[in-house]
Amino acid sequence: MLLAVAVGAVLLDVAAHSPGTGRGDDRPRGSVLVTAAIDGDTIEVEREGQRVRVRLKCVDAPEIAHRSRPGEPYGPEAATYTETLLASKWVRLESDPEDRWDRHGRLLAYVFLPDGTVFNLNLLREGWARVTRYPCRFQRDAREAEREAHAAGRGIWRDSARAAPAVPAGAIIGNRRSRVYHVPGQPTYENVIPRNRVYFDTEEAARRAGYRRALR
Repeated sequence: MLLAVAVGAVLLDVAAHSPGTGRGDDRPRGSVLVTAAIDGDTIEVEREGQRVRVRLKCVDAPEIAHRSRPGEPYGPEAATYTETLLASKWVRLESDPEDRWDRHGRLLAYVFLPDGTVFNLNLLREGWARVTRYPCRFQRDAREAEREAHAAGRGIWRDSARAAPAVPAGAIIGNRRSRVYHVPGQPTYENVIPRNRVYFDTEEAARRAGYRRALR
């Protein structure tokens, strides 16, 4: 179940000066129209007659190719998913008062579908994004959605799910590249891609090998 909307959240009610559906259009009250999906985690909406770019909070989707920047695996697929679900749709946006804009001038927001579903969580649940390292309102639900997608081998987790060997019961999983180890019960447990995994029987063994424990 989604968490209750936090007290003090900023509701971007762009229809406050209009009667909404009473005008004869199909716009739900307090909603904005999605005019484009830029990539998996960025959309463009029409707000008070202007186009505004919105960066979805809590999620980080693979990048698509842009000018001189190469794309990442599954970037186009993530963008297609967002476009299919949101393009030309009416959605409601909410932002956290203390964190509304990013350094690129994009509005940071949670995207609510007409049925109340948080699209940010859908993106994670279908495997087209990872949870960001920055805290967000739906952190617990986001972690659970990511774990569900990873376990099912959806989206960006397809290859790792096929290639991942069974994890020994109670094993400590180390990342040979970052030199960080993860213990059972941590949200990041089993997120290490198979080729970078090294297993330890105990945390002490991992520390002796020069690894440090993951923060989460």
